[in-house]
Amino acid sequence: MIGKHDRQESDEQMRVAVRAVQSARALYGHLADHLPAPLAGSMLDMERAHTAREPMDALVMAHRARARENLDRVFEMMIDNDNGRLLAYPFSLYALIRAAVEAAATSLWLVKSSKKKDRVLRSLQLSYRNAQEALRFAELMKGKGGATPARQGAAKTLDRLNQLKDTVGPLRQIKLGPPPRYTAILMAVSTKRYGSNPAGYEISSPLMVWSVSSAFLHGSEQVMRALSDVRQMDDFTDGVASFEITPSIQMLAVSIRTCVELIDELDERYVYLATHDYAGHDVSI
Repeated sequence: MIGKHDRQESDEQMRVAVRAVQSARALYGHLADHLPAPLAGSMLDMERAHTAREPMDALVMAHRARARENLDRVFEMMIDNDNGRLLAYPFSLYALIRAAVEAAATSLWLVKSSKKKDRVLRSLQLSYRNAQEALRFAELMKGKGGATPARQGAAKTLDRLNQLKDTVGPLRQIKLGPPPRYTAILMAVSTKRYGSNPAGYEISSPLMVWSVSSAFLHGSEQVMRALSDVRQMDDFTDGVASFEITPSIQMLAVSIRTCVELIDELDERYVYLATHDYAGHDVSI
């Protein structure tokens, strides 16, 4: 059975987790509801011409909005203001967290690079994937024979995206295709661990949060046990006892904080690109 010391330790861990969730919510509350449009002469404004099919800033805003909507639902589900407690739902919460971290990471990945060619290429790669996914959807709905108009539309879109790609000199020799897998995008915005194991990633990194969320969604039992709170409910009888497994509030708190910090980092980077030119001058002055 659980001893007094174990209960006290569990209660303290819960208090720490509650404070972490409250801190993440407070930071989230300070984020702007919407990002401003790029100012004339700014880097993002100039790069609209190279990503005109789906402007880069519009893609950033769309993915950011998706991340925020999922986080809104996370806070609504977890925080029980009437009873002053946190509620943990392992599968539905991690479904929302995974969607949020994917969207926030993609949005940051779009603008994170200091190189114009990288930002433009990444934007065009997302547009390429959007066109291909629309075509696949049409083929599933209507069959390949009935999706001819959609196929023709996708071909026109891809032609236009390649034309835009060629407006940036360093990209002319690069073949346009889809963006990297989510794991690669998440690695690009994640921090590796310090110390003796530099090859690993921090548990709070976007990559690890996404991996944890995926494990819960896919029902990976060993990972779920390792990242959940296990409580013995009664005494052992003939070597058998009942246990209760609930999702770790601490892990949920870490995951939520990671999503919020991604959006915060994105906003800072976006605002800089939307208000400064390539020489680093503030165009708002």
